[in-house]
Amino acid sequence: MDVINQLIQEKSTAMNIKSKSTRKNVLDSLEKIIQHLRLFKQTPPNGLVVFCGNVSPVEGKNDLKLWSIEPPEKMNVKLYWCDQVFVLEPLKDLVREKEVYGLIVLDSREANIGLLKGKEIVPLKHLESTVPSKSVKGGMCLHQSTIVNNGSMREIRKVKIGDDILSFDFKLNKFRFSKIESVKKRKAKVAYKITTDLGNEIIATPEHIFFVKGIFSIHEKQAEDLKVGDKLISINFYDPSKIKETKIVKKVKINPNGYFFDIFVPETQNFVANGLIVHNSQMRYDRIREDALNEFFRKVAEIASQTFLEQPDLKGVIVGGPGPNKDIFVKNEYLNYQIQKKILGVKDIGYTGEEGLEELVKRSEDLIKESKYAKERELMKKFFLELQRNGNVVYGYNDVKKALELGAVDTLLLSEGFYMLRVKFKCHCGFSTIKDISPEKKKQLCDNCHSIMDVEEERDLSEVLIKDAEKFGSKVEWISTDTEEGRQFNSMGGIGAFLRYKIS
Repeated sequence: MDVINQLIQEKSTAMNIKSKSTRKNVLDSLEKIIQHLRLFKQTPPNGLVVFCGNVSPVEGKNDLKLWSIEPPEKMNVKLYWCDQVFVLEPLKDLVREKEVYGLIVLDSREANIGLLKGKEIVPLKHLESTVPSKSVKGGMCLHQSTIVNNGSMREIRKVKIGDDILSFDFKLNKFRFSKIESVKKRKAKVAYKITTDLGNEIIATPEHIFFVKGIFSIHEKQAEDLKVGDKLISINFYDPSKIKETKIVKKVKINPNGYFFDIFVPETQNFVANGLIVHNSQMRYDRIREDALNEFFRKVAEIASQTFLEQPDLKGVIVGGPGPNKDIFVKNEYLNYQIQKKILGVKDIGYTGEEGLEELVKRSEDLIKESKYAKERELMKKFFLELQRNGNVVYGYNDVKKALELGAVDTLLLSEGFYMLRVKFKCHCGFSTIKDISPEKKKQLCDNCHSIMDVEEERDLSEVLIKDAEKFGSKVEWISTDTEEGRQFNSMGGIGAFLRYKIS
């Protein structure tokens, strides 16, 4: 009654609207709503939503329509709104998906951020990294016979951590001694023996990096990529304070004997070996890679945190990936602290990308067992298992319809992709019939005169089936097409049922 009184007051206010046509539309709508509300003895349990207005696309023509619905959940908003369009936001907020999980899959190459909304996996952002690959399998190493200068000329196998070693400072453009921070020793199955026109000869693993003189600058190349004619950088024996070019005249792939040594010189990132300036250890590239990976993780975390913080119903976050990087990402707490504390778990998966998001959700059913996604998959697994056992299940429209008519259906299963119509046909000859058909079969021939019949009435068949199920107290479950099992069910016709008892 309070609402009716409010609308009566609104009618008084609407009398002041200047536009004659607008005033008439508002007054007519208010009166229609008031008359509609008088039909109710009390407000429905979840409240009542009423829309009313002139929906005619032709100005000046009256086509007043009213829609009245009880919301699926309790409505806690009391709102009157007069506008050119219907205000749907309160309803949208009511029916929005309130079961949301954040998804992150990543490795050193790429990352995908997504959401699990109810039963639907929603990919949101794909990121590619600039992290260099682990191109060096064992280290950038030189053969044990290589001569270096640590105050005197000696083989590389005899130097140790803390020794000074001759290197070149490219910033100051001069040679200097720098301290060795690391020495590693290993075997190598393959190496390259490189000879220059100045007589320099060096044996290096395929991954070892050399400085190559270009037309305008000095760049870097791995030993396996060097070619005859490339100009390496050498010490100038006539003026030891300067560098000199030396051309490669021979490069041979060999199966070496003995050990190879990888040394790390952090100050200059290089050293002199057999008269050539060669690059620093693999450890330098490991550090560069680590810095790049750290920056990539920060970027992923920033975007993921921003995205997930915008989700008012976020229940948790799951992180996955094919290697150890996912664990590093979580352990080092890159995510915003509010999101970090919502991490439900970390999962090993074989993929990244959108395929990785799907695999992550499948492997996380233990973490989201109460979610709609997990419940649907469990329901479908049970259905397919019963089907294999020839148990108490049926599928296909005709068999389900028969089971409904017998009251044998415990749970009716309908795919979101299921769409059939119950159509009432009538022919000009007087013949009429009702058929359950797919939408593309609405052109039906009359059984009497074989003319094409007119469609007199049509209804969505799923609504009919649900009402039939409710008559016998049967439950109804909608199956999405967002899961693999849901898509399989839809391909089988999109309709099935669990039975109370087996029917013949």
